[in-house]
Amino acid sequence: MRRIAICAATGVSMLVTYGPALAADQLIRNVHVIDVQTGTALKAQDILLRDGLIARIGNTPMEAPNSTVTEGGGGYVIPGLWDSHVHVFSSPAEPATAFPLYVLNGVTGIRDMGGLLPLVEIERIAATVEAHEMTGPRIILSGAWVDASPGSWPGMFLADSPEQARSVVRRIEGEGWVAVKSYSMLHEDVYRALASEAEALGLPLVGHIPESVSLPIAINAGHDVVEHFGRITKACSTEEAVMIGRVGQALTGADPRSAMIEEMAGHNKIVLDTWDEGLCESLLVSMAEANVRVVPTLVVADFYTGKRPADLQERMAALPETVRQNWSVPDFRLSAMTDELRALADESIALDVLTFQMAHAAGVKMLAGSDASFANPFIFHGFSLLDELDRYVASGLTPREALYSATIAPAEFLGLTDESGRVHEGMRADLVIVANDPLEDLRTLRRPVAVVVNGQVFDADGLEKLRDQLPD
Repeated sequence: MRRIAICAATGVSMLVTYGPALAADQLIRNVHVIDVQTGTALKAQDILLRDGLIARIGNTPMEAPNSTVTEGGGGYVIPGLWDSHVHVFSSPAEPATAFPLYVLNGVTGIRDMGGLLPLVEIERIAATVEAHEMTGPRIILSGAWVDASPGSWPGMFLADSPEQARSVVRRIEGEGWVAVKSYSMLHEDVYRALASEAEALGLPLVGHIPESVSLPIAINAGHDVVEHFGRITKACSTEEAVMIGRVGQALTGADPRSAMIEEMAGHNKIVLDTWDEGLCESLLVSMAEANVRVVPTLVVADFYTGKRPADLQERMAALPETVRQNWSVPDFRLSAMTDELRALADESIALDVLTFQMAHAAGVKMLAGSDASFANPFIFHGFSLLDELDRYVASGLTPREALYSATIAPAEFLGLTDESGRVHEGMRADLVIVANDPLEDLRTLRRPVAVVVNGQVFDADGLEKLRDQLPD
């Protein structure tokens, strides 16, 4: 199991902090400090921030001369949240909206999983943010996605042979990416070579399990993070080998992407008919033992079923007009859905939830992620991460366990436990202050009292100003 090491060698464009220049010492007065690991709270504390770090935590009132005071009002402070699967570079204008929306929703770290902009443009944006000209979350670029020709999205790395796969991984490592992301159309021999070369270079292998590769093969190959939960549910079918074999045949055609999508349209029915609890339990235990993590993105189901949040109007108002217009046009993925897929949607989602519950019980580690992107209609930057956490609780996790998936778990995977995931002296000052105890009810996350991102405090007035500055 490889671990992402965040250091200078990754390059400034791979790990960037956002926010205006820091003020002098800042004191957050009178808050209850939540320990997500233990599910306990340290009552009536003050938190002193200095140079982007938590300098001191102590009983209120703390003496801190010459500091700027933000009143916590007896609220609760948790570590800043991570969204472990987003796409903020699907258009040039996206960061200007996405970054503040994350802060407004208490998300102070994101793991970007691939964009449509060239790397040079991403580096330009990163340099702008590094100069404190934009406000937003910490960002880890894990979007070096690799697919077979012609590629599922523009701008992907392409590999159609084991030799090309190894060459691509070396290029990814040379450019400074912190992970290799596999995608759906890779053939098994190419995927194996990708995994082997990533292992040799110490890069985590994350992303989709290719549709012609079984999940047990991926586990044995050293796949570190499975993005999207549905592929795990499919692997609990006694017919997984048959389905991936059919996909493999489809990928040999003149239009492999369309042929793959057409073949997969019938898989939900097969999975529903052949899902096996005993097989599933064994598979999930093997995942837990291999320390394979999962980013479930359960909220993506809403895109396919047409379910919309109760505060849809508020969320849509936060988006640029061009995005609202684009989202009003039927999406190509919805157009590809058959009548059978629509009829089976609720039953398929319920089976995903059941498998998710079993995975959690088996000890499979979850990293909360939303798949938010301007390219994914009605999956919203910031907002949808909170929706995702609500899904976990509705599926049987406690609020603490859901918070763990968005705080401690990503910090562990990213190798950042010395600076993220806890409210502790010496840690990076990424914090969320809420009015009520989130260990009791996550709804309090929807209206933060204040958010601290890399030491910059946004109190209620600051958050309102940030909201008012969103692009039209």
